[in-house]
Amino acid sequence: MKLLVPFELDEKYKRIGREILGKENILWFPESGDAEILLVRGNDFPRDRNFKFIQTLSAGTDHIDFKGIPRETIVASNAGAYSISVAEHAFALLLERCKNISTFKDETRGGVYKPKSTKLLYGKTMGVIGYGGIGSRVASIAKSFGMRVISIGRGYRDHNSDEFFGLDELDTVLKESDYILISIPLTTSTFGLIGKKQLDIVKKNCIIINIARPEIVKKQDLLEFVDKNKEASYLTDVWWGEPKLEGSDRENVVITPHIAGGLSGEVMEFSFRYAFENIKRFVDGMEPHNVVKRDETLYMNREKIGI
Repeated sequence: MKLLVPFELDEKYKRIGREILGKENILWFPESGDAEILLVRGNDFPRDRNFKFIQTLSAGTDHIDFKGIPRETIVASNAGAYSISVAEHAFALLLERCKNISTFKDETRGGVYKPKSTKLLYGKTMGVIGYGGIGSRVASIAKSFGMRVISIGRGYRDHNSDEFFGLDELDTVLKESDYILISIPLTTSTFGLIGKKQLDIVKKNCIIINIARPEIVKKQDLLEFVDKNKEASYLTDVWWGEPKLEGSDRENVVITPHIAGGLSGEVMEFSFRYAFENIKRFVDGMEPHNVVKRDETLYMNREKIGI
């Protein structure tokens, strides 16, 4: 079976594809021809033919419009490919906030030497909403800091989380957590998952970290929460309507420009290898990883896609 790659790629990524699939089995942009498999990175890809398998380069698929893709076509995401980078970024946000790094940097540069109290991670509870590749990686790091981890996950389990709950037990996780990580995919069931009702029961000095999708949280409810609870913080790599940042000008809101997945070559090399290896599983007759459940997909027409 042949793979079609309908976008331009650096030679270093092509080498990975040839290594895994063989050079005779890949049609590189701008080549065209008969192919059963398609690699995509956005929503702009050939829809005039019936591919047997579509592999996304992105971990999320909410930027892809599934209309026009035949139901019999298997679509797989690249979930897990960016877990290391995103988990590290989540902890960078958390440590920066807990230790007041930016505040101290700005003050000392201005000649102000003013010690303030900081927060401990040790002994605190990390609530992980979405225990997949990213969530489990964050849990592993949290355990190394001496934290208790409680998680909401649908399938995967390991020893890094002290307790697991179902999505119907979200309130329990929110009430018990000092720090809350949102790492769950955006689907029909998670759109607007966190709103006023949920924010009313979290600890008023909690830190919420969102490295998933902005629409999992209801924007107005979140802004009202951080305005009312100055000791709480919302740390995020995603924002509603990004790259616009309307409503983000709060001291207890910290935003990075959707770069948790990493923009470096080393991260993308890992991502392409992960995608090509999943394609190889399909070619070899094995069940691909991360097959998308069509009934749960939710299309968001985004200006900025991210990972």
